[in-house]
Amino acid sequence: MEDYTKYALGAAFGGIIVKMSYFLWLYPNDDWDMYVRFSYLLLFLLALFLGLRSFKSKYPQSDFTIDVKTGMKTTSIFAIIISAFTWIYYKWINPGYFANKIEDVKVAAAQSEEATQNAINTAEFIFNAFTHSTITLFGMMVIGFFYTLILVLIVRAKPEVFTS
Repeated sequence: MEDYTKYALGAAFGGIIVKMSYFLWLYPNDDWDMYVRFSYLLLFLLALFLGLRSFKSKYPQSDFTIDVKTGMKTTSIFAIIISAFTWIYYKWINPGYFANKIEDVKVAAAQSEEATQNAINTAEFIFNAFTHSTITLFGMMVIGFFYTLILVLIVRAKPEVFTS
């Protein structure tokens, strides 16, 4: 198993631990939900950086496309695991989260003069475990691609800093 795979797996399972810790000890406080998302980003960037660094130390003469592929492998492993966990989390661990969000939309729509069934249908589509996990997967892949490009360009600009 390559080092970048180990870093991606470690970061993904670290993110799962952070999310479950939040659910078990801090859940009613929605202010902490933002910090869980930031921890996902921090762990992802750490895995991406360490994975690219270890790859470049083994293969210092690799070309740009190989470096980007390596970064995207790290990204895809992390994104698939977090996306699958997101679906499991909102489907079975905390199914009431989206039910509460949909109920909030229904209450707001009932109080509004422009209450429509379309707004409620849209909320039921968006606040769904499958939709949320799919958006998580594609969002992480897109963000991961851009972060990979940035990190690869930095690593290629100053390789001596990352290979020592």
